[in-house]
Amino acid sequence: MSNNGVSLFKDTLFYSFANWGRRIVSFITAPVIIAYLTPSDFGYISLVNTIATFCSILGLLAIVDQGLPRFFIDSQTMEEKRGYVASSIFISLLGLAGVTVVILFSTPFLTMIFKDIQQPSFFTLLIIFTCLAQSIYYVGSNLLKWTFQSTVFMKLSFLHAIIGAGLTVGGIVLLDFRAPEVIVIGFLTTLGAGAVSNFCVKTYIKFHYISKAKMKELFHYSWPLLGLNIFAFFTRSLDRVFLGSMTSFRELGVFAVSSSVASIYETLVAGFFIAWGPYVLSSFRESWAPKKYADYFGVVSASGIACIILLGLWGSPLLKIIRPDNSYIDIGVYIPWIICGTLIYYLGGYFSPGPSIKKQSYWKFIAFALSAGINAVLNYILIPVYGVLGAGLATAVSSLIAGAFNQIVSNRLYYVPNRWKFSFTFIMCISMLISIFQKAEFMYNINNFSYAARSILTLVLLMCGTIPFYKEIKDSEVLVKLRDKVRHMQIKKRKPS
Repeated sequence: MSNNGVSLFKDTLFYSFANWGRRIVSFITAPVIIAYLTPSDFGYISLVNTIATFCSILGLLAIVDQGLPRFFIDSQTMEEKRGYVASSIFISLLGLAGVTVVILFSTPFLTMIFKDIQQPSFFTLLIIFTCLAQSIYYVGSNLLKWTFQSTVFMKLSFLHAIIGAGLTVGGIVLLDFRAPEVIVIGFLTTLGAGAVSNFCVKTYIKFHYISKAKMKELFHYSWPLLGLNIFAFFTRSLDRVFLGSMTSFRELGVFAVSSSVASIYETLVAGFFIAWGPYVLSSFRESWAPKKYADYFGVVSASGIACIILLGLWGSPLLKIIRPDNSYIDIGVYIPWIICGTLIYYLGGYFSPGPSIKKQSYWKFIAFALSAGINAVLNYILIPVYGVLGAGLATAVSSLIAGAFNQIVSNRLYYVPNRWKFSFTFIMCISMLISIFQKAEFMYNINNFSYAARSILTLVLLMCGTIPFYKEIKDSEVLVKLRDKVRHMQIKKRKPS
């Protein structure tokens, strides 16, 4: 196993543990939150976070996230690294200042689009403070990632999750907090975590190293990535805006809870993809790299299909235990398509390294521009007819288009022998199968479908869904290393004492 492979595995574990820790805390507290808050509360929270995230993207944070690493890794001296870090943060600060001014003057526009908003001025302030807190945390956590301080990142993530969840549950149960108060707790804890993370990398944040030449270099490389992030946001999150404006906060809340269940998959793979960027940029020149990338593509595809099956079949029964009033009885219909869109988005975006390696990021800009346009059209057409299901379908289809385009372009620039056509088709078919089964179960009121029968169906589908990727799973570096360790232990046991 190569040193790069070991580093990828190690960093994946650290970042995964950090994400798992946050999710474990969220899962422990989720039953309380779901039991006390209404779908409309979840819709309100989801809309504020969605708009705040979009404003953060407009604040030029793509330069810190994707532009900075390409130059940071190539820098030979600490002074040069500090110059790129300081210049990227300074550009983002200017962007965030401009975005804040725009938000302040957008209150009448927001109330015109979203009819359920009450106290519009307070709603606008919540967006601004959430955006600023997310941005500060985003900068600090990315610098921790690119300076390879994965242990600090993991500890900070745990602490952030525990404090935030504890305050949220305490406020909901003891003080009867609703959506606005929950949002306030969220941005205060995120602001604190962001301050700590930036303090941990303070040796890199030296603003007297700001350079106009480096700012120009970063912006020239990153402007397509800014557009890419905007269009990627439209591909993955525009459905929430359409749901909030075309339906109600309640429908948006049902979609938000469905997305929370589906995000279990993102939790499982988030650590891998955080570690994946440095791994690719440090290993793409090696002769073995394309084959390894293809193996990991198959492993991630299989893991995503397994999550579609498990969460699609078991999401509704589990939520019915938490909330017996059937508020979320039909989420099993939506979960497969939400995971499908997320999975293809990751496979198409992260496993298309060609544009990044060749510094031709405008290709991804084009792909996500096309996808965002199609997603907007599909949301506009499907949501009034199918509601939450229409939002899930629109995201899945638009992600499929962006993923296919990224794979075609990337393989022309840097060929990776993955089976992306088969994977994308197979993922769509599995999602459709699970969604149809759940729709039939919901429509014909067969909710007494026994756990034993559901378990058997789950096992059968898991075998059918992962067998096509057996070769990639078998050849992946992690399993090769595990097999070597097991073989070594067996040989050691056979030796006479």
